Amino acid sequence: MDDTCRIVATERTATCTLKTPEKVFQHAMEFAAGHPIAGVGLAVPGVLDSRLYELREVVNLDGWLGVPLRDQLAEASGLPSMVVNDANAAAYAEHASRLLGVQSLALITLGTGVGCGMVVVGNPHGGDHGCAGELGHIAVDFSDDALPCTCGSRGHLETYAGAGGVIARMVQLSGEDPDGLTPRRIADRAEAGDAICQKVISDTACYVGRAIGMLGQVADPAVVLLGGAMTFGGLETETGRRFLADVQKSVKETTLVQVGGNMKIEFATLGNQAGMIGAAMVARDQSSLSAFKK
Repeated sequence: MDDTCRIVATERTATCTLKTPEKVFQHAMEFAAGHPIAGVGLAVPGVLDSRLYELREVVNLDGWLGVPLRDQLAEASGLPSMVVNDANAAAYAEHASRLLGVQSLALITLGTGVGCGMVVVGNPHGGDHGCAGELGHIAVDFSDDALPCTCGSRGHLETYAGAGGVIARMVQLSGEDPDGLTPRRIADRAEAGDAICQKVISDTACYVGRAIGMLGQVADPAVVLLGGAMTFGGLETETGRRFLADVQKSVKETTLVQVGGNMKIEFATLGNQAGMIGAAMVARDQSSLSAFKK
């Protein structure tokens, strides 16, 4: 990325092929050879220790837990280096693209699970234990028959608004075989007028709105963005626009008017490049480092 946040070169390589952090960093620096580099940023999934820059919990990255990632990255690159949670990196990029200054923003990613990155008063915010913004594990159903979550608790947003939860509710309402069902197909059928699919998406919006309402009452961000692979068509379809409107409605119904009435809720715009841009920005903006040392 250059000084104008323009990506100048990219390459995709499966992490599972390279496996260890050392090999990933080596491969990245070999790819970057020939480009003038002032610093290196790394965006990683999972729970990132905000002080030691070590992963405390992560899925599908064997051998990455407990590794001092920033130190190893700096050693491999010989340059100033920074490590940030991928959701926070994406939120930081979206925040910068909107010129929000010291205002706060939350980016909620909807897909297989539900993630959330946060920028608080202009700085990426991971929390004291790396768990700030874990919106997927906010309880949205407190009933006795609330659905179990993969984390061991019950009633969490991810169980209802993650892809698996959306498909499960579709099967429950329609009696269909789940084979072949995906959120994309549910969205396409809703766009074509399928009432059951429309209800499933509307209910999903209600659950997401409840969680955003809780986040709003605690952190009160000026802007909340919806991104990820499951936005039901986004602004390009009537279904996506209705989904956004239903989320906005649910937030207003569950918060103080000063919160829900002033919060902007929109779709994210940077797509899959957001995390990459945000990681580079964090490495560039040395003033941001203090946000991860709290």
